[in-house]
Amino acid sequence: MSKMPDELYESFKANLEKVDGKCFRASKDTLAETLTGLFKELDIKDTCIAETPLLKEADQYGIAELGTMVQFGDEVDARLVGTMSESYFGVVKGSTIVPLYDDMFELLGNLPELPNFVGFITGPSRTADIECVGTVGVHGPIRLTAVVVDDM
Repeated sequence: MSKMPDELYESFKANLEKVDGKCFRASKDTLAETLTGLFKELDIKDTCIAETPLLKEADQYGIAELGTMVQFGDEVDARLVGTMSESYFGVVKGSTIVPLYDDMFELLGNLPELPNFVGFITGPSRTADIECVGTVGVHGPIRLTAVVVDDM
């Protein structure tokens, strides 16, 4: 597959950062170094990794228009990591980022079988109480980081 166009990456990154997410770009060769650097920067001493094809193949999807990561599959562990962790790091192959929200539904509709779980992850978790007092991290991660990996 070819390298993701810079404009698509920049759109994804800008829209994710609008909702307080962080976004970095790496090659397959620099992915481990990039993640290690981020863990050090945030002083993360231990981590939980869902051992799924999602991480092995960097097979999470993205929607540039929204800065949204899309996680799908049947594995419960992947869902738990996405909702229970304080810091969420999504690894997204550049070739799996689509320009528009509607494009993702077209992609999902063309799958041979719809997975049991499809999660749209846009920025750190937010909620507000009845008095409109906002809180971050109640229903998911406090920090959300996407690492977009160029396909080579």
